[in-house]
Amino acid sequence: MNKRPNILFINTDQHSWDALSAHGNPYLRTPNIDALHRNGISFRQSYCTDSVCAAARSSWATGLYTSETGVPFNGGHLHPEISDIGQVLNAGGYSAFHCGKWHVPGRNVRESFQVLYYGRRNIGAGGAAYYDSASTHAVADFLTNYDGTEPFYLQIGYVDPHDVCEYLHNHEEKRIPNPVEQGIVSADALPPLPENFDYDARETVLHRVCRRVDDALIHAAILKGIRDWDELHWRYLRWNYYRFIEKVDAEIGRVLALLRETSLHHKTLIIFSADHGEACGSHQMFQKFTLYEESVRVPFIVACLGDEIPVEKGRFDDTHFVSGVDVFPTVCDYAGIDVPERLQGTSVRPLAEGRDVPWRDYAYIESNYWGRAIVTEQYKYITEYKPKAVEDFLPPGPDAAQFGLAQLFDRHGDPGETRNLAEDEAYDEVIKMCQDKLLTQEAGLHRQEMVHPSPKRIISNWGDRLRSYWRIMDRI
Repeated sequence: MNKRPNILFINTDQHSWDALSAHGNPYLRTPNIDALHRNGISFRQSYCTDSVCAAARSSWATGLYTSETGVPFNGGHLHPEISDIGQVLNAGGYSAFHCGKWHVPGRNVRESFQVLYYGRRNIGAGGAAYYDSASTHAVADFLTNYDGTEPFYLQIGYVDPHDVCEYLHNHEEKRIPNPVEQGIVSADALPPLPENFDYDARETVLHRVCRRVDDALIHAAILKGIRDWDELHWRYLRWNYYRFIEKVDAEIGRVLALLRETSLHHKTLIIFSADHGEACGSHQMFQKFTLYEESVRVPFIVACLGDEIPVEKGRFDDTHFVSGVDVFPTVCDYAGIDVPERLQGTSVRPLAEGRDVPWRDYAYIESNYWGRAIVTEQYKYITEYKPKAVEDFLPPGPDAAQFGLAQLFDRHGDPGETRNLAEDEAYDEVIKMCQDKLLTQEAGLHRQEMVHPSPKRIISNWGDRLRSYWRIMDRI
């Protein structure tokens, strides 16, 4: 390859790793994303950095973990001195373009990219039925008018399947009969309940307070509205989720067709991924905001529809742990641009080319400011930091003395994460190994104090609730 390629980063929102027909899911059809797999390599040990939109996207934009970016939840604010991928590419001679959802609070996308489409009002959480089609049309206009003299970087942020959240919001204020009662669909047309619908209730305090209790910190109104759901309601949620994925797959198909029609496909590298997943009934959960597999494991494909860019074709990589922090350095590697100092990610280019290189042996994930997870080849370890007695707004860690409750799952014997082994003394050494990895990882992070009022307010409010629950726990 004699010249730098075009680079296309296509991303979807709330898309779990296994919600693809290429990954063997029989309940939906994704022919266009499947085509990316046939023309590239799919990393099936791919994890987001944090299971919520803004946080995960801040890692894409910076190559840093969310406790470093200033965006550990949707109400965060990117630290102003951190460079983003658009700024770095523009400085390195690439024309950096953005289209669709951005959702990195604290950074004006129009100042870092040439924006093809971002809505008259900035694209927020929902509205895929309008925004996604508009984004595809904007990309079509760009590709058909591109003169091909200089390489481009284009990131397309599709909203779907995030609109499954809007389906859930409909249940906040009223009881809606199940779809069979309404005559919408027959029961045999619905996917079954997930095998891990039932769950081990020994969860972290953070998870219970954020997602389980009646006055949960996150989406309590939805939680209240679905308390009386029957099996068909949950199965219909899954049915709807798969339809939203099929809709966005069709949008992606239009973009891929345009690449071929304009003959840009031979010299365009394509990266496909998602910011986080969707629980979709697993552990009787909805949406994301958790460290369970369905919420944190995401698709990650590197592909080229032509032959000018060497990429392994039609291969699953089930060995290497890939993270959201790897997007930035991967793009820079293909672009031939040096990455900023202190970047946490690593380019997956050598893996995509089939080269044997040293690689991390775990994934590290954060959640809801205090939550942490380590995923190894066999185990997943989930824990939490207790909130500080006096909050200093410096993201917690590394501090083993402040660990709260824990979960440990055997990924081989219990892939659905339904049996918490953390209280079994036989696994003490496994827990120690996972804790050592977590603390070592966190010792290499570059955290700084939150100074923006929005995240400080959330940390204060959530911290007060968590401290009150911990006081109860300490009395038990």
